[in-house]
Amino acid sequence: MVIDPPALEDWVARLLRAHGADAAKAARVAAALVDADRCGHSSHGVRQLPYYVDQIEAGALLVEADPLVVDRRGGLVVLDGRHGFGQLVGEAATDLALDGAAKHAVSAVAVRNAGHVGRLGAYTQRIAEAGMVGILLVNFQGGDQLMAPFGAVERRLGNNPISIGVPGPAVLDIALSVAAEGRVHQAHERGELLPGGWILDSEGAPSSDPAAYLAGGSLFPMAGHKGYGLVVLVELVVGLLTLGGLCGPGEPPFSNAFVLVCLDPGEAARAEYMQQLPAFVHWVKSARRLPGTAEILLPGELEARRRAATDVVHVDAPTTTALRELARRAGVAAPAAGTGRA
Repeated sequence: MVIDPPALEDWVARLLRAHGADAAKAARVAAALVDADRCGHSSHGVRQLPYYVDQIEAGALLVEADPLVVDRRGGLVVLDGRHGFGQLVGEAATDLALDGAAKHAVSAVAVRNAGHVGRLGAYTQRIAEAGMVGILLVNFQGGDQLMAPFGAVERRLGNNPISIGVPGPAVLDIALSVAAEGRVHQAHERGELLPGGWILDSEGAPSSDPAAYLAGGSLFPMAGHKGYGLVVLVELVVGLLTLGGLCGPGEPPFSNAFVLVCLDPGEAARAEYMQQLPAFVHWVKSARRLPGTAEILLPGELEARRRAATDVVHVDAPTTTALRELARRAGVAAPAAGTGRA
């Protein structure tokens, strides 16, 4: 399906309203999902909606819930997402982090019990555009154990994604596995093989078959033991500051916990940095390129270009089928004629 972003947002919002979300919440979640598609992160885009609906119907995602501040000490705020929409919890945490950094220069918001928070770069980019530094660390409160420890076979850890944003802006948004699980599921839905080094099968051997992961395999940590070390440290830092829970036996239902750190360098430092930035960007981009490399890109640059150049969203066939089935079950009309085409 090829569809205009506003029409897709409207359709997704109507589907969320049909499952109990109020109009304001539905619109904000729909906008976040479609923006992920526009940035090229379709694994975190509208393909997540059927999963959200499953969680709503199971009582694991509470559409009416608003996040609640449960502790505040200096620049540290602890926020309980109360199992509400993760994108709305992420927005609230970003508001608190920016406000705290404006007051204290350094702030941290520790969040537990959030739904799937979506594309992490949306939050750190907002902080970067405010002239500050944002650092976001995420775990899964002991759920979604997708990765075997380095040198092991059995799943014991989440992929614990991270994002860092700095003024410019430059924004890094990565899973600590070689690739996010959503991309493995997408390849399986499309009948595609994976690049080498993404997954291990249930015996610990490298595989390119998504079915091998779904049959009990695991995601492989980026950079091997180094990525594994980062996964463990993110798990522990987020677990300590949020008390949301750590990986262990008896995997609990999915929830996101995260720590969002915001640092305000101050006007003088920010002004000097912005003077230095163009020379740094030129230095990096002017490096002699490998054959076949058209351009050196900075983190976040590709996503920004995709968004700016996108006047339609391409929704793959499996996601289109799933959305149409949700619409049929909920009695929600598809986009009006002329705004999308199969």
